[in-house]
Amino acid sequence: MRVYGLIAGGEPVPAEDAPVVDELVVLGFVVRDEVHDRPVALDPGEVARRRMDAMLQEAAERVAVLSALPRMTEQLAGPYARAQWRAGDGSEYLDDPAVVNARLDDVIGSAECEILAAQPGGPRTEAQLARSLARDTAALDRGVTKRTLYRATVRDTPVTAQYARAMATRAGRRAEFRTLEGPFERAIIVDRRVAFVENYLVEGAPEHAAWLITDRAMVAYAAAEFDAKWRLADPWHGELRGRTPAVDAIPAPGAVRTTRRQREILRDVVAGRAQQATAQRLGISLRTLTGEIAELKSLFDAESLPQLTFKWGRSPDFRVDDSAAAGEAAA
Repeated sequence: MRVYGLIAGGEPVPAEDAPVVDELVVLGFVVRDEVHDRPVALDPGEVARRRMDAMLQEAAERVAVLSALPRMTEQLAGPYARAQWRAGDGSEYLDDPAVVNARLDDVIGSAECEILAAQPGGPRTEAQLARSLARDTAALDRGVTKRTLYRATVRDTPVTAQYARAMATRAGRRAEFRTLEGPFERAIIVDRRVAFVENYLVEGAPEHAAWLITDRAMVAYAAAEFDAKWRLADPWHGELRGRTPAVDAIPAPGAVRTTRRQREILRDVVAGRAQQATAQRLGISLRTLTGEIAELKSLFDAESLPQLTFKWGRSPDFRVDDSAAAGEAAA
């Protein structure tokens, strides 16, 4: 009020009051006379009337949008639903990485209590972890709990270890991490109401394809599977272990050596997965799978599945890490 009074009266304004002049200009009660290099006061009543007119117009436009929004949503829902590839009312197929990330950001951004993440792949890139760091930190700051399950090989990866340390030792609510030696499926589960899972249905799908699951029974099943693996896993706070050479060959004389696909079958057997599910995942018939299991029994001189898994678990071949391998070249 003091500075406005000086300007209105044509009095000079002290230099230390320049920020106040700037504020009056932003509010619209003062304009700058560039010719004479001085501020000029405007009629506050006229300024207020113009601003009120503009705000009322803006409010009217917002009300119009709000009124039209329900019908617009109803009209757009039909084309959107028809464009999605769904296995049922509770699932949606996503094959575009940008769409997958957008949906993840949206779902994780609305998380209210819990995020479960099972990441069985090889080491993640620095860019991927930087994206996750910002998104997950925001969730933790809202009071959301986060548990992440990795393969044990990440304990040798500095980039992932740095991310885990940052999230597990931060001020405030912290994330939890565990690692597992055996195989498990990739999934992200939010509030036990939404899950993102790997694609095993669409043949020839890109690597980052996923299914968004909202069926409550299937999400509950996925969460129970995560909890079961979590109980078997070892806690991790981002510490690096001593590096050991990658196992891509069996040094023991006479040791059994399997192919990558045989190891996939063996890991499914160890996990107790149904043979029909394994055959479907590998794209082979159940009869072919049965034959390959019989061949594995012969290879390990095992008379039963429990004996096969026991002997494989004690063999050097069990330590082969396929999480970052690109093909059968190493085998």
